[in-house]
Amino acid sequence: MANLKSSLMNLTAKEKKWLPWTGATGKIAMSYSCYLNRQHYASVEKTFEGIAATRVKLLQQWVTSQWNQLAYLAEQVPQTFPLIETKILDERLNDAQYFSELFIINTHGKVTHSTFGAHINEADLLHNAVTEGLKKPFLHGPYVDPLTLKIGSSTSKFHDEVTLMFYQPLIVDGNTVGAVCGRVPNDVLGDLIQREAGHIYPESGDNYIFMVDSNFDTSIQQGIALSRSRFEDNTFSHGENLKSGIHTDFGTVKINRHTEFEIRFIDPATNELHPGVRETIKNGSNLFVTYPGYSDYRHIPVIGKGVTFQLQGSPDRWGMMCEGDLEEVYRRRSINVGLMQGFVLSMAALLGTNIALHSLNALPIIAVNTLSIAMIALIALLYQKLITKPFTHRLDSMTDVIQTIAEGEGNLAQRLNADKLVNDETGDMGRWINSFIDNLDGIVGQVIKTSTHVSRTNDAMLDTNKEALTVSTEVASAIEGML
Repeated sequence: MANLKSSLMNLTAKEKKWLPWTGATGKIAMSYSCYLNRQHYASVEKTFEGIAATRVKLLQQWVTSQWNQLAYLAEQVPQTFPLIETKILDERLNDAQYFSELFIINTHGKVTHSTFGAHINEADLLHNAVTEGLKKPFLHGPYVDPLTLKIGSSTSKFHDEVTLMFYQPLIVDGNTVGAVCGRVPNDVLGDLIQREAGHIYPESGDNYIFMVDSNFDTSIQQGIALSRSRFEDNTFSHGENLKSGIHTDFGTVKINRHTEFEIRFIDPATNELHPGVRETIKNGSNLFVTYPGYSDYRHIPVIGKGVTFQLQGSPDRWGMMCEGDLEEVYRRRSINVGLMQGFVLSMAALLGTNIALHSLNALPIIAVNTLSIAMIALIALLYQKLITKPFTHRLDSMTDVIQTIAEGEGNLAQRLNADKLVNDETGDMGRWINSFIDNLDGIVGQVIKTSTHVSRTNDAMLDTNKEALTVSTEVASAIEGML
């Protein structure tokens, strides 16, 4: 315990004793679960630190990729400026799948070209954002824009009006003549950090972004939600959700349209930032995985890792919490416990049978021995059927999945059924296998996408070379004719 980073979290005396005595998440139940799993505290710390680091890296790489898309477009447009073919935008939108709209504005913020025709000639962008976007690459948002809802989604099956807007200055002959802009529905961000298929804690795991320092729009409070909660609706929630209302002893936590800007991550009991968010903002990061957890915005005991970060082009500093319910994380019971329970019960049954048989003085010794042997056989059969066979079956299922993928013909959309994973080491292994396959699927998908993009670029270069060759031939013929 002394070496755990969790011991550094600054919880008040009241926060250390906040759980009720009874209930599924009360002191008695949670202290027992945490005691049984106390040897795994260090492993759980490592898990949450890995989850947080991976998601921050994923976000930063994703933002860099979007800037590269816009930078490439900003290099193409000046070649024919002021004549710009919408085809250029459409082709780039086809490659840049996360954008729902690509458009060009002039120095007054008026839309001159767009992949969404109804947006042309509009000047509906925030003036301050346009001003910043004409100076340098600028990431605005998230913010609410009804047009995002009207245009439709890009890659996420979730969709609302919350928006991220990328501004890339458009420079022609050294002068800024406008900006290339890219609209991303903010739910894309939620999908990136959730990675649903790879959730280690499928029932309660939640990764959400909140405001730390709002330098562009100073009206946004610290702790305000900037991404979709996994519990926004009933898609992944195993109980109450934010749209239907989450009931606590201190009121109902509810949203109307979306998590972003409607939820501030406070403890309903105090109306102050909940301890995880509070300490993350205060220290830049926070980690806590031990008993008794801390109250989240649903007033449920959770544990997890908090980090702060800044994305390229954004003047704001954000925070992200990667959390799981204390009850689910420490619900696991070691295989060792299960095997020992089965063994002790078996021995108790055998001992009870022998005591009962020996108490029957009328039975001859050969009958007692025969019945004892029969009881041993029955216990062995039941032990194999109820204890060891399910265990080996789970291992076989995992082996089959890994074998299929290792042979090179595996379907990377294949996953172990999370509902059938039990709460022991085999369940942990199964969830990590799912997470590994999900990561592998993402990497392979990115490689395929990059290869396709490179192929298209090569085709475009070949076409350009052919045109150059044709022009050169014509020029050479003309010169020859002149001579």
